[in-house]
Amino acid sequence: MIATALPLIVTAQARAQELGQALSDTPQIGYEAVDLDDQVIDSSATEAEIAGLRARDVLAQKRITELEERLERLERVAGLAGAYPLNAKEQAALRGCGFGTNLMAPTYHGDQVELQRGPRQFVSTAVQDQAGAPEDTEPGRRREPAPSQSVTDITEDTQGYFGRRFSFEAGVNYTHFDDARINLSGFLALDAIFLGRISVDEQSSDIITTDFTGRFAPTDRLQFDVSVPLIYRSSVFQSGGAGGNAAGLADARVEEFGIGDISLGASYRLLQETVRRPDVVLNARVKPPTGRDPFGIELVEIAGTEGNLEVPAALSTGSGVWAGSVGASVLKTLDPMIVFGNVTYFHNFPRSFPDIDEIEGDQPGRVDIGNSIQFGAGLAFALNEKSSLSSSFTVRFGDETRLRFVDEEYSDVIGSGSTVGLLNLGATFALTERASLLTSVGVGMTTDAPDFTISARVPFRF
Repeated sequence: MIATALPLIVTAQARAQELGQALSDTPQIGYEAVDLDDQVIDSSATEAEIAGLRARDVLAQKRITELEERLERLERVAGLAGAYPLNAKEQAALRGCGFGTNLMAPTYHGDQVELQRGPRQFVSTAVQDQAGAPEDTEPGRRREPAPSQSVTDITEDTQGYFGRRFSFEAGVNYTHFDDARINLSGFLALDAIFLGRISVDEQSSDIITTDFTGRFAPTDRLQFDVSVPLIYRSSVFQSGGAGGNAAGLADARVEEFGIGDISLGASYRLLQETVRRPDVVLNARVKPPTGRDPFGIELVEIAGTEGNLEVPAALSTGSGVWAGSVGASVLKTLDPMIVFGNVTYFHNFPRSFPDIDEIEGDQPGRVDIGNSIQFGAGLAFALNEKSSLSSSFTVRFGDETRLRFVDEEYSDVIGSGSTVGLLNLGATFALTERASLLTSVGVGMTTDAPDFTISARVPFRF
C-alpha cells in the first residue's frame, strides 16, 4: 500500500511543480498594498480643495450680486428700471440726455454716478457700508436724468413752450437795408447820346422791433400766444445829381414809431418725439392790421432838388391787411445734434382803401399784396448743459402785389414779387433755470433780403 502510494505522491508533487511553473510563467496582475495613512492624507487634500472651490464660488456669487446692483442703478439712472419698453412721454423726457444708439460709459465717484454723455449731472445711489446696510440718503438727493437746459431752449424756441403753463418773452430785433438805383429821365439822341436827367438814388433803412410775447399752455400738447410789436423805423434817402448838378447831393431822413401788427397764434403738438420718430407741431396764426398801412402815403419833394428827390411823408409799421398763416415744424434729436425744419404758408386777404396811390388826391381802390410760402431747415449743437450753437436757412417766395382802382381791373405792381433768403447763426445761453438768452445773426442771401439782422430774446418760464 505504501509502495503504491509513494509513486502517486511523487507524481502529485511533480504535477504541482509543473502547475507552479506554469503559474510563474503566466503574466501577473499586480495588487499594491493600501496604506491607510496615505489614504487619510489624500482625503484631507481633497476636502481642502473642495473648500477652496466653495470659497471661490461664494466670491463669484458676491461679484455677480454687485454687478447686478450696478446694472440696476444704471437702469434707474437711464430711466429703464425693469427693462420695460418706454412710452412716448418717457422717451421724450430722455431727449438730449445722451441716450440713444450710442451707449454711455458711467464713471463712479464714491456714491455718485457720472454720465459721460449727456448733461454732466450726478445721480446719488445707495451704497453698502461695511456692515452691509444701505446708507441713509438725504430726501430729494436722488434726481432723474433730464434734458440739458441748452437742449430745452432749442426745442422750445423751435417747437413751442409745451408743458409750461405760462411764459413771457421780451425781444429786440434790428434790421438793416441798403438799396441803390440809377434813375434816367430823358431820351436817346441818335441812339447814342442821352439827353435828360440822371440821378443816383440810395436808400438806407434801419428797423428796430421790440416784441412782447405771452404764452399759455393749458396742456402739454396745446399752446396759445399773443405778440405785440413796437416798431421804430428810420430811412435816409440820398440822391446824386440834385438840382441838375452832376456833383450835387441831397438827402432827407424820415422816421416813424408806433405799434405794429399784433399776432395771435395757436400750436398743437401732433406727435411727441420718441427714439424713432420726430417731434411734429402744427401751428396757425392770424394778424389783424393794427399797424399803420403803407397805402395812400404821399411823396414830398425835397426843396432845391428840382424833383430829383422825393421822399414819403411817413413810414408804415404794418401791412394794412388781415393776414393768416398755417404751418408745420419738425424736430429730431440726434444727440448731440438737433435737426429741425418747417414750412409755412402765408395768406393776405385783399382789402379796400380810400387811397392806394402816392400822388396828391385820393385814389380809392382795392389791394391784394399777394401770398407767400416759406421753407426753413437747420441744425443745432449743445455745447454743454447751458449753451448751444445753431445755424439755419430760411427762404420765402412772395407773389406780386396787385392793385385795382375803382371801375378798373387788377394790375400787377412790377417788381413787387420777392424771394427773401436768410442764413441765420444763433446761440443760446441759460441764465437761470427759468430764463435764457437767445441770440441770432442773419445775413441776407438774396437781393430782396435785408443786408443783415441781429436779434436777442429772453424768455421767462413760470
